[in-house]
Amino acid sequence: MQLKDDTNTTVESPVPPVAEANEERLEDFSALLSDDYREFKEDFIEWLLIEGRDTYKRQGYSDATVRTTHYKVDEAYRWLWDRDDAYTKEFTPADATDLIEFLVRRTTHPESYVYTFEKSLKRLFKYFREKRNKDLDEWNHEIPLDTNSDTSTKDKFHPEEMRSLYEAALSVGSVKSYHSVSAEERDQIKAYLAQRFEKPKSEIGPDEFEQANSWKYASIVSVASDCGLRPIEVGRAKVDWFDLDNRKMLVPKEESTKNDDEWECALSSRSVTAIENWLSERDSYDLYDGRDGMWLTRNGNGYNSGSLNRLLDKLIERADFNQQGRDLSWYSFRHGAASMWAEQEGIYLAKNQLRHNNVETTMRYTRGSVDAATKAADSMW
Repeated sequence: MQLKDDTNTTVESPVPPVAEANEERLEDFSALLSDDYREFKEDFIEWLLIEGRDTYKRQGYSDATVRTTHYKVDEAYRWLWDRDDAYTKEFTPADATDLIEFLVRRTTHPESYVYTFEKSLKRLFKYFREKRNKDLDEWNHEIPLDTNSDTSTKDKFHPEEMRSLYEAALSVGSVKSYHSVSAEERDQIKAYLAQRFEKPKSEIGPDEFEQANSWKYASIVSVASDCGLRPIEVGRAKVDWFDLDNRKMLVPKEESTKNDDEWECALSSRSVTAIENWLSERDSYDLYDGRDGMWLTRNGNGYNSGSLNRLLDKLIERADFNQQGRDLSWYSFRHGAASMWAEQEGIYLAKNQLRHNNVETTMRYTRGSVDAATKAADSMW
């Protein structure tokens, strides 16, 4: 699977689980500009994977954290090369402070996005000190990062956080263990994995089961990010809600929450891909035989706020982003989607996408747009 990183560079999505050999994980992160830069980044990424968190205990970061750090550091270097009109592997604390100041003053990104750069650059400087033996002090700056100024939207996920949670969902979920299923179910999963890995069914064994990530959590997160699914809607969702040919989610009026209307909601290409993969995988599980529920827990129940928030806790931990005092819950997807649609596509498209009866409800999610408008105005002169 291919995706765009934050620099709009096409890279291979690293899907092997954390337990895969470091050499295999390392290969998935390599998509760089030159042999010199590639060698530097591969060494940096290997250090992050093996000992970046704690050198003494040789504890590395999760795949999702390494992925985010790779993207942000790569974007920081591209900014540096553009600023200086020259290639270099050196990145100084003064450069880092200039970048943070640039992001705060000249972009419309929320400051939680800037904070992700700050954490990624601190990991880079730690690598310089510990692996390259450079004499660098701890980097700090005096640029204030205010991420909690708007209490009305403090519990929303920002777009880049939704992307991080989606990537985390790909690595958290996995198909059942080879030895934990019946012979019949194992045979069905083998058929699915044979098609997915493009190899004969006879060659599918425990290693392929271990390697394969599930699309269930990724499809839930992606649709929640697109449509702001309430917990009860995740639990009620049916297979026939999804019209993938037309990239829509269709919610029948008899199953609609808090209103009596039928809704058509747009799906991103990412959601369509995730759902297609999940439906193919879903067909191989006995749990779903004769049932039309789109997503079920391991116990065969529909999801609710409790089970979704427990899943979210795992994803936030794996994505490794700072909650910054916000009260995050599954509804943060809904608040983030509402804000994103209202600010980028307009209040009435947002109203339909979020399935609000009244536009006044949707307008509550536009209150956080003032700071973004101010930064946009500054950039016009």
